[in-house]
Amino acid sequence: MAAEQILVNGVTEIINKVLPVIGQQISSAWGVKDDLRYLKDTLELIQALIHDAEMKQVNNAAVRLWLRMLKDVVYDADDVMDEFSYQTMSSNKQSKVQALVSSSNPLVFRFKMASKIRAISERLDEIFKNSDRYMLRNTGTSQENQTRELIKKRNRLTSSDVDDSLLLGREGAKSDIINLLIDKPSPSVSSSSSLQPEIISTLSIVGMGGLGKTTVAQMVYQDEHIVRNFERRAWVCVSDTFDIFKILEDIIESITGRNCENIPNVDILARQVKEKLIGRKYLLVLDDLWNEDLEDWEKLKKFLNCGGLGSKILITTRSQKVASCVGGAFYNLKKLSDDVCWSIIEKKLSFQGGAALTPEMINIGKAIAESCGGLPLAANFLGSLMFSKRERSYWLSIADSDNLWKKH
Repeated sequence: MAAEQILVNGVTEIINKVLPVIGQQISSAWGVKDDLRYLKDTLELIQALIHDAEMKQVNNAAVRLWLRMLKDVVYDADDVMDEFSYQTMSSNKQSKVQALVSSSNPLVFRFKMASKIRAISERLDEIFKNSDRYMLRNTGTSQENQTRELIKKRNRLTSSDVDDSLLLGREGAKSDIINLLIDKPSPSVSSSSSLQPEIISTLSIVGMGGLGKTTVAQMVYQDEHIVRNFERRAWVCVSDTFDIFKILEDIIESITGRNCENIPNVDILARQVKEKLIGRKYLLVLDDLWNEDLEDWEKLKKFLNCGGLGSKILITTRSQKVASCVGGAFYNLKKLSDDVCWSIIEKKLSFQGGAALTPEMINIGKAIAESCGGLPLAANFLGSLMFSKRERSYWLSIADSDNLWKKH
């Protein structure tokens, strides 16, 4: 644990060093100001999570890996800013003519630096997005917390669009769920009550974080069989807060493609929802549902009991208790094989025509795939990191952290 404690302190210290340097350079950094501002904002968002990560790494090897990967990127950011500061200082000592004929032409240099800064920001973005799966909380001031929490909530929002890199290995699950939604039996589905008696019934996709529940729901939602079988479709990301008013607004916006504005109360909103759904066979996806309050669910369902025969509500959740609360059937999403996890990583590595891998790098990559524990989002995350730094030593450092997601 002592080594990991140093690692976390080291990350904090290096971020504290880098942020003022970025702030100083923004005012005079023509050509890369926006890139530097974005890098600074991202580092500040991540900085607020480090204290919580320090606490959780004691019992969670995955958080330790998250911190170690963060450390690598932050040190790269420090190197880039050192290089940037040195070049800026040197340029200030040269005349314009000397700068233009110099072997380090400032125009070329700024272009190269912008590329490096964006690459680091992309790696930090990926790390920040993955902080959600460890439930890391920020520890800034009250106002900073509100701003950062708003950004984190927005980052967690989902849409019906599918990430192609996560489709591998889920064709069977997609087929099973489609069959159930169009009332064909499937052996992979359990039920707490029969689907047939209800005009509107529910199906929950259940599984731990990282299994790709949202991706499977997106695949189902976009399938041509679903499009043909349902007159209305709506996608709503619920996430942490079960706000019935907001859910009803999102249903209308998803169906109409227009913003809901100036609706004064829930009665008017409910009438608008009824106008869109009444007598029509609809599919409503409620993605990332956490609320376990049966009373809240019954209140929402009253507003939705106006659809045509065969209407379905498809839910994604980590909680079996949530699935039991909403009733209906539930589909337990299974882990992927190591081979499929490697295929996801391999697809990431081949993005934009990446160089061919040597046999040794392929073997290291397959070892990393085994550590994903069958989770496609873990494979996707690690694939992105491996793509950003295609070095043997870096890949080996990831492979050494064996079985992280299997144990946690």
